[in-house]
Amino acid sequence: ANYDWVLWADCDAFFMDPERTLDSIIHMYTSNTSSPTVPPRQMDGAPDWEEGAMLAAAIAQDRTPVELLVAVDSTGINNGVWLMRNSDWSKKFLDRWWHSDILQGAGENHNCSDQSTMQHQLLQDNAMRLDALWDSVEGPIWPPEVRVVAQEHLQSFHQATAMTVASREWVDGDFIRHHPGCHYYKEPCQQLYLQAATIFEDKVRALVQRQSLNQ
Repeated sequence: ANYDWVLWADCDAFFMDPERTLDSIIHMYTSNTSSPTVPPRQMDGAPDWEEGAMLAAAIAQDRTPVELLVAVDSTGINNGVWLMRNSDWSKKFLDRWWHSDILQGAGENHNCSDQSTMQHQLLQDNAMRLDALWDSVEGPIWPPEVRVVAQEHLQSFHQATAMTVASREWVDGDFIRHHPGCHYYKEPCQQLYLQAATIFEDKVRALVQRQSLNQ
């Protein structure tokens, strides 16, 4: 109860950069006070900056704290790794998400139902607003409490999943390597897990060695 933020990480997500901290990621994105929107488009496809400014101003009237950091790929939210502030907003959101009833029948037990229900809870209210200005915006309108984090700062994927969903493949320097769809009981996945762990251990040893030489 005394923690300011809580990290959720699936068991197939591996820290890969021992010199980057969770605090640095939180600071990077909670310090961003810009409105999480893109400007609407005019008939010729050009950005309508005037309407975009009006929309940003409307959102700016409510400068609520950032409560949730998530990453997205080409299919939407991937909640294998995410950060949430320990707050009333977060607890209420978790309750709504847990009790979501949007999935019925065969879809109820789909292995990605946690992601679709999470995205629905975050986007439904703004998506259903009967407002011409909001309707003109292309792309999702995230709540002001949410920041979408670049994949390299929260979770990039192993090669096979990155290629499958046309998203970022992990490269050296990315914070966390996530292996969605690669199950621990499969031999090739075990090798990928071992590779990730070995890369991180080697980096830790090199970091400790550098620090000892500087003392």
